[in-house]
Amino acid sequence: TKERKRFISASSDQGSPVSGDAEEDDPYKPEATLHLDIDHFSDFSRGTSETHQRLSRPVYVRGLPWRILAMPREQTRVNMDRRTNARAFGFFLQCNGEAEAISWSCTASAVLIVLAQKSGIENHVRRINHTFYQKENDWGYSQFLPCETLLNPENGFIKDDTIKLEVTVMADAPHGVQWDSKKHAGFIGLKNQGATCYMNSILQTFFFTNMLRKAVYQMPTENDDPETSVALAMQRVFYELQKSDKPVGTKKLTKSFGWDSVESFHQHDVQELCRVLLDNLENKMAGTKVKNTIPSLFEGKMKSYVRCKNVSFESNREESFYDLQLNIKGKANVMESFDDYTATETLDGDNKYDAGEFGLQPAEKGVKFISFPPVLHLQLMRFQYDAQQDANVKINDRFEFPALLNLNKFVEDGDSKEPIDFVLHAVLVHSGDFHGGHYVVFINTNMSGPAKWCKFDDDVVSRASVRDAIDSNYGGDDPELPGKSFTNAYMLVYIQKNRLNEVLCPVTEDDIPRHLRLRFEEEKSADAKKKKEKMEAHLFTEVIVILEEYMFDYNGFDLFDPKILDDVQHLKVEKKMTIDQLYCLFAKEFHVEEDAFRLWQVQENTVRDERSNAPSLNRLRPSALLKRDNERANAINTVDALLDSDRNIIFMEVAPDSGGSKISLPAYNEAHDMMFFLKYYDGDQRQTFFSGHIMINCKSTIRAHVPQILERVRLPLGTELKFYEEIAPERMRPLCIDDVLSQDHALVEMIDGAILVFERADKSSPENNAHMYYTHKYNTMLVEAVQNPDGFGTPLTERFAPVQGEISQTWTMGQVMQWIANGIGCPADRILLWKVSQYNEKPTTNHINEHEMRVCSVKDLLGLTGPHRHDPRRQKRYRIYYTKMPIPVSDLERRYKMRLQCMDEKMQISEITVFPPRNGTVQSILSEAQREFRFSQNGTKILRLVYTGQVSHALRVYQVFNSELPAMEVYSKIGNSTYAARVEEVPEDELTVRAGEYLLPVAHFDKDPSRMFGVPFYIKVTNGETLESVSERIRKKLDVSEKEFEKYKFAIILNNRVSKYLDKENVVNLNELAQAHFTGLVSAPWLGLDHMNKSRGTRGSHTTEKAIVIHN
Repeated sequence: TKERKRFISASSDQGSPVSGDAEEDDPYKPEATLHLDIDHFSDFSRGTSETHQRLSRPVYVRGLPWRILAMPREQTRVNMDRRTNARAFGFFLQCNGEAEAISWSCTASAVLIVLAQKSGIENHVRRINHTFYQKENDWGYSQFLPCETLLNPENGFIKDDTIKLEVTVMADAPHGVQWDSKKHAGFIGLKNQGATCYMNSILQTFFFTNMLRKAVYQMPTENDDPETSVALAMQRVFYELQKSDKPVGTKKLTKSFGWDSVESFHQHDVQELCRVLLDNLENKMAGTKVKNTIPSLFEGKMKSYVRCKNVSFESNREESFYDLQLNIKGKANVMESFDDYTATETLDGDNKYDAGEFGLQPAEKGVKFISFPPVLHLQLMRFQYDAQQDANVKINDRFEFPALLNLNKFVEDGDSKEPIDFVLHAVLVHSGDFHGGHYVVFINTNMSGPAKWCKFDDDVVSRASVRDAIDSNYGGDDPELPGKSFTNAYMLVYIQKNRLNEVLCPVTEDDIPRHLRLRFEEEKSADAKKKKEKMEAHLFTEVIVILEEYMFDYNGFDLFDPKILDDVQHLKVEKKMTIDQLYCLFAKEFHVEEDAFRLWQVQENTVRDERSNAPSLNRLRPSALLKRDNERANAINTVDALLDSDRNIIFMEVAPDSGGSKISLPAYNEAHDMMFFLKYYDGDQRQTFFSGHIMINCKSTIRAHVPQILERVRLPLGTELKFYEEIAPERMRPLCIDDVLSQDHALVEMIDGAILVFERADKSSPENNAHMYYTHKYNTMLVEAVQNPDGFGTPLTERFAPVQGEISQTWTMGQVMQWIANGIGCPADRILLWKVSQYNEKPTTNHINEHEMRVCSVKDLLGLTGPHRHDPRRQKRYRIYYTKMPIPVSDLERRYKMRLQCMDEKMQISEITVFPPRNGTVQSILSEAQREFRFSQNGTKILRLVYTGQVSHALRVYQVFNSELPAMEVYSKIGNSTYAARVEEVPEDELTVRAGEYLLPVAHFDKDPSRMFGVPFYIKVTNGETLESVSERIRKKLDVSEKEFEKYKFAIILNNRVSKYLDKENVVNLNELAQAHFTGLVSAPWLGLDHMNKSRGTRGSHTTEKAIVIHN
């Protein structure tokens, strides 16, 4: 069995590698052969794996050292009912074994050989395939052969007590190491954003389609928005691929698509992206000088025909195609797939073709190509629906494709035309299964001479052999290389041989418009400048300067509005600057004498509650004086030692202007003085006013400083004051005016930057005081009440403007419901509130229940607890999500919540949520739906409920529910993602279905009935009528033009298979479609409309899968 094992030490074999001196060899070659001779093998085989390891000398492949690793191993085997110990030979390949790096990886396949040394004996060969990385840097076989087999001379593997080992290793370019793609391959790769390998593969293919690249450069983008222009973003990617030496990023491209970062981690289908991106570029090229480029490169023509065998009559129509989807299941190669694509179907017996005046005739039906495009995209249908597994699966069967492809036999009159030869240009490869995997692309970068294949694996580009590019990607099982069976070609790009010079015309710098070159070089310079600043950022720190004048304009919590931090003066300060030099810098910047100011570091901290020990909200306080060098006792005097953040806030305390006399700072002694900031609460104006700062001796009382404080706010001496300590926005505490500040519990904490709030005692009352003001100010919040767009998973049918205003986080749910109801004009009991996630502030899937309505507050509703507490300083506008209900909220627990489809007169599908009583019927469901259903102007105003599928293999209608059926049965049938209930207005002609009439299920499919799409429906038919009259009613119902409807084929589908195809002129006995003849809904026949699904992906579509959308 295969086994991987790490080894701590090993002795090196002194032999030299086959290829000669490693220093003279190319260390970046893709493959090499290693040798190791093990002498004294009899002694070796008796040793242990720890003491007798042998390592070959390293041979470098793809820039990494590779060695053979051999060792003896214990082998336990059963012999005659007793266990005996034998010796086995362990044979491994080691990659980068001595590297300390952990992020590297390299995928390789290798052939491990014990060489025969006796004539007539074959070498013993085994193969491996593995991705080597730091934790699995060796791989092979722990029991390659029993040692006794190797020691027996008769077996021919040992000579002179020596065995010879050989390994041929073939490696891909490594990831996570310094790999110079430009140097080793001549081209560069594209960075993977997370799951964008599929996009990188198709972008490289487009880039090497030179005619397309030239046309993209010529698209006018001078006035385009750089954020949203797909054309400009494509030009940028192509320009950097052509000019850069390093891997190119694609974030600006996906941003121009309108994708968010999440979309970049969602792997899509490369074939679908190819279509969508070409469509987008073709639309952008419309009206420009390159408007016909994409059709001229990728558009081909085919003809569908029906040809009578016995008379001269043929019916045909032409169609365009941009790519071809080839069925590979059961096909050996491309030619067999083309044979299948163009295979004729015989119309005979009951299925004869109606040839008009010639009557019913035996005929053959098929497809012939009129012309192929210069660039032929072949999409290999490796993803298909498997009915047995009821799932989409990947087909990994072997499927061969040639380097040169002749398609004359598939073109009308192809034998008489010039050779229609195509040369293989690119092979897009997928590794993995239906649910995900990895994409790479192999491109022949030298189509005009000897093939030069390169492998483009995201940011790594390497040279590749023809075997790597073609033969290794046929697919199929390999029992010795299980990982390889999931790696195979998924899309092929061929170029017509006689159009090579045109399609692959040279693209020089002159083909790139000057405005693009200038624009992209300026972007490059700007990016380089940002990078340099980022590299030098560690040498500097940013200082944000706060002055007291900012505090006078602010009446909120703390001392200043945090929003001003981006607007006030910022200084870029060298980290190695001394504090004296910092004071000198401030004096120069603010034109102040050096002894007329002090610098205080504003620190962010919290304080814990004495009772609960819970931390407060963060506070910003100037609490640490930056002492000048002569004031400092220790030797730490540099900026980086004292300001340890990259963004520091400094309060600059400036001496007050004393009217012409020398300016001096208030005295401050760190040993016994504290700096207090003052706020005055004016009860008449119900507002606080900042009143400056003072220095207070900690051994004194607040009363001792009352005269100084009264002078600050111009109140008469003797005015009695009440004081509070503003601890944090949510905490305020009364202070005793006569307590000595240094006493225990006089202040919550003895620290500079404390805030004293005071008010007139004679103006203070239980209804109006500073404490109440702060509590109200803290609890008040800005709120916007909006409808929950995804409350019940269906779109809103009634829209209201957001209700905005101020509420309190202490409000009850009833108060909130009434406030919203007043805003939108409805009863309060119809407002359903949704809980909000603490983490993304979006509505959860849970709404407030009856119990929570009685006990919860706004704080609970919004999850404002712990680190997510309300902080009024942020001035944040919170969102409350609600749904206006059609029923009282208190009734919800006694009703079902049902998600229904609605089909209008134009067969457009929307979704609604209804709430029928749990003891109700289908009629109850319809009554609820009637409130929101959009009836047609002249319709019957009568609704029915239809049971329908909603996934690609079941996208048809099954039955019309009886109006008396219990709602519980409907609820149980639609409780999964496969089936749904659909409300629709009954057409006038279907109100009554008489004997001999049927409601015939009709659905759309694309070649395979398991690949259904579109909207299924019913059509009423009469037994014995012609399909021609039925088809005309269907055409009108679908509102399809006659020309487009000609492309539709009709088929009777039974058990998800085509029972037979029909012609419109045929008289069909529709009685066979009656569901009464069949036991189950699923097995009942239906009428299939076979035509192209123009919006499909090729991985097997599902109506709920997210398609690729380029929004710009």
